[in-house]
Amino acid sequence: MSEPFNTILEEIASELELRPLLTSIITRACELLGADGGSIGLYVPRRHTVQVEAIHQLPLTELGMEFEPGEGLIGKVLATGRPVIVDRYGELQRISLPEMRDYTVIGVPIPGPGGGLLGVFGIGAPPPRKFGASDLDTLRLFARHAAIAIQNAMRYERERRRTERMTLIAHIARVITAGLDANELVATAAQVIHEHLGYPNVVIPLLHRDEDGEYLIFDGHAGNYGDIGDLSHTMPVTKGVTGTAVLTRTPQIVNDVRKDPRYVPPPIPINVRTELAMPIVLGDEVFGCINIEGLNPFDEDDVASIQIIADHLAVAIKNASLSREARQAAVMRERQRLARDLHDAVSQALSSISLMSQSIVPAWRRDPAEGERRARRIEELARLAFAEMRALLRELRPDPSAGVSSVENAGVGDVKKMGLAAALQRFAFILAPQTPSIRLDFAAYRSQSPSLEERLYLICREALSNAIRHSGADKLDVSAAVNDDVLMLSIQDNGRGFDVAARAEVTGDSPEQGIGLQTMSERAAALGGVCEVQSQSGRGTTVCIRIPLLATP
Repeated sequence: MSEPFNTILEEIASELELRPLLTSIITRACELLGADGGSIGLYVPRRHTVQVEAIHQLPLTELGMEFEPGEGLIGKVLATGRPVIVDRYGELQRISLPEMRDYTVIGVPIPGPGGGLLGVFGIGAPPPRKFGASDLDTLRLFARHAAIAIQNAMRYERERRRTERMTLIAHIARVITAGLDANELVATAAQVIHEHLGYPNVVIPLLHRDEDGEYLIFDGHAGNYGDIGDLSHTMPVTKGVTGTAVLTRTPQIVNDVRKDPRYVPPPIPINVRTELAMPIVLGDEVFGCINIEGLNPFDEDDVASIQIIADHLAVAIKNASLSREARQAAVMRERQRLARDLHDAVSQALSSISLMSQSIVPAWRRDPAEGERRARRIEELARLAFAEMRALLRELRPDPSAGVSSVENAGVGDVKKMGLAAALQRFAFILAPQTPSIRLDFAAYRSQSPSLEERLYLICREALSNAIRHSGADKLDVSAAVNDDVLMLSIQDNGRGFDVAARAEVTGDSPEQGIGLQTMSERAAALGGVCEVQSQSGRGTTVCIRIPLLATP
C-alpha cells in the first residue's frame, strides 16, 4: 500500500486551492479504507465547532453543517480530542444521517499547529465492513500528511484573499473619484465588496436624522439581498447589530446570530449564521455602516479589510455631501445674482417707464411736443429694458461659441465704450432727462479696469435710480476719487430722505428700495469694500462706497 499511499500524498501536496484539496483528501481517504462515504470538517475556534467543508458520496445537505461537541461522529471527536471507531453509527448522539445508522464509522482528528485541532475526518461503510486498528493507524498517518497540505492551502487562501482585498480597495478608491452621490456610492460599494471578496450578503445602511429621531435606511444591497429584489427598509438606530455599531462607532462581530439577541433578520428570510457590522466614521461624524452577513465566521483579516473600506467610504460620503452643498450654494448664489441683475437692469427701467407713462397724458395736453418727447423716452427705456433682458436670457442659455458669458446689456456696454462718468451721465439722462439736476465730479478719479468700472457702474446706477424714483430730489451730486489706493464714490441727493435704521428692519412701502440697498452692499462687498448709506428724514440721502484697489480682482 506504500506506493499508492505515496502517490496520494504527492497528489494532495500539489493542490493549493483549499476547496478542491479538501474534496481530494476525503475522496482519497475513503479509497484508502475501502469506505463508501465520508466528510472532512475544519475547526471553528470562535464557536468551538467543526464545519463540514467537503464530502464524498454523502447527501449534499451534509455540506456546510456545523457540529458542536457531542453531536454525531464529528462532534464525538471534537468532544474527546481522540480518534473514534463505532460499529454502529446510530449509537452516537444526535446523528445527522439517520439513513446510515447501521454503518460502521471512524473519526480521526486532523492535528493543527502547536498540538491544536485543525479539523476532523468522518468516514463510514455499510455492513459487513468493520474498521479496525490498522484502519485507524492508516487514517491517522494520512491525517498528519493532510494537515500539512491543508495548512499550506489555508496560507495560500489567506494570501489570495489579501490580494483580493487590495484589489477591492483600489476599486473602491476609483469608485470614490467617480463623483457619485451618497446613495449611488454605497450601492456600488456593496456590489464591489460582494464581487471581489465573495461575501454572500452585503448591505450598507446610511444614518438619517429628522424630527422622529435617528434611523438607518437600508438601500445599498448586493449578493443574495440584491437577487431577491427591493429590500429597502428602515430601522431605528437603537436596534440590531448594525445599530450597535453605529451608536458605539466600533466594529461588531457576531459569529452565531442565533445566540445574539440584538440580531434583526432581514425582511425576507435568508440563511444567515454570522454578521459583521463596520461603522462608517470620519472624525466626529458617523454616516452608517457596512453590514455583511453569511455562514462562515469572520476573522481579523475580515475586520481589517472592511475597516479600510469603511474609512474610504467615509471620506467619499463626506466629499459627496460637501459637493452637494457646494452645488446648492452655487445655485443660490446664481439666483441671487440673477435677482440683482433683474433688479438693476430691468425693474429700474420698467419702473421708470411706469412713472413716465403716467405723465404722458398731462404733458400732451399742455404741449403735444413735450408729450411726444416723453413717449420717445419711454420707447428708449423699453429698448434698454429689452436689451438687458435679452442679455440675461443669453446668460441662462449661453452660446457655446462665446468665449465668456457676461451681461453685455446696453448700460454696462456704455462703460466700455465711453467710460464710467459718461455712461452714468447717459443713464441719468435716459431715466430723467430734465429733473433732477445731476452734477458729476470725476476730477480726482483715475480710470480703472473695464471689469471694475462695470461693477462700479452697477452700484452707482442703483443709487441714481433709487434717488430719481423715490427721493423727490431736484439735485443730485455724483463724485468719484482715488486716494491712497482707495476708490471712493458718493451719490448725494437733497430729497426727502428716510430713517436708515427703520429701513433696515422693514422695507416700508417700497420693497424695491430695500432690495436695492441690499444689492449695493452685496456688490461692494464682492469688491472687498463697503457701502454706507447716510440719510435723515427731510435732509436727503448720501450713498458712500469705498473700495480698496489692491483687494479688487
